[in-house]
Amino acid sequence: MEALRQPPAIAGFGYRVAAFLFDLALALAALGAAAVAGVPEGVAFAISLGVWVFVTSIASAVFDGQTLGKRLTGTRVITARGAPIGFGASVLRDTGARALWVIPVFFLIDSIYAITDDRGQTLRDRMVRTYVVRETRSPGRAARVAAAAAALLAIWIVGTGTISDEPGEGYSAADRSAFMDGCGREGSSRGRCACLYDYISARLSHDEFAGVHSDDPDRWPAHVRHVADDAAATCDGGQPEPADPATETASSRPRNLATS
Repeated sequence: MEALRQPPAIAGFGYRVAAFLFDLALALAALGAAAVAGVPEGVAFAISLGVWVFVTSIASAVFDGQTLGKRLTGTRVITARGAPIGFGASVLRDTGARALWVIPVFFLIDSIYAITDDRGQTLRDRMVRTYVVRETRSPGRAARVAAAAAALLAIWIVGTGTISDEPGEGYSAADRSAFMDGCGREGSSRGRCACLYDYISARLSHDEFAGVHSDDPDRWPAHVRHVADDAAATCDGGQPEPADPATETASSRPRNLATS
């Protein structure tokens, strides 16, 4: 194994964190944009993963070891021979090895390595034999890039939360599966259950849907009861009736919106 000559400036931990946060913010922005466009959850995740590979591995191959985040922080990834990292090694380092972060202990060890190692190598760097060096010295640069990344992440979090509060947004495959299972246990056909779920989820926010915990429809908010009655009327071939608390019945309503 050929050792790396001591580089003039190993990138500090703060520079690395700032660059990572900025690249991550770009991938999450793509995920948020896909959610706004109504793209299915699995497709949205695939899009954000593709953007992550593009802004890390492809960018590193094209810009000699620099992602946009690293360019902004003035850092670069190099190999043990001092050459810029290529596409294959970057995919392994930035996507394959980072997938191990789902194991909390690996994430912790990877971070500790970067802080304590005299050459700033993470565990991933040791696996791929890479180093992160600083090309330009600029006091406060890492802090400014990290602040910009944090602002992007905050916008994404707020935007995602706002989206999930709108009718038809924020529902997951697990919500549909739970509803279909409970509805089927009540004796309804699969087609009727699917109709009820589609009607209700398009008209109630996810918070309204998940907030129903009682099996007694009379304890539901009036708006939720009205939507459930309209769903039953529509899916049974009738037409929704104007809201009239005096004539509302629970006979054909789904019993528990969140778990049925």
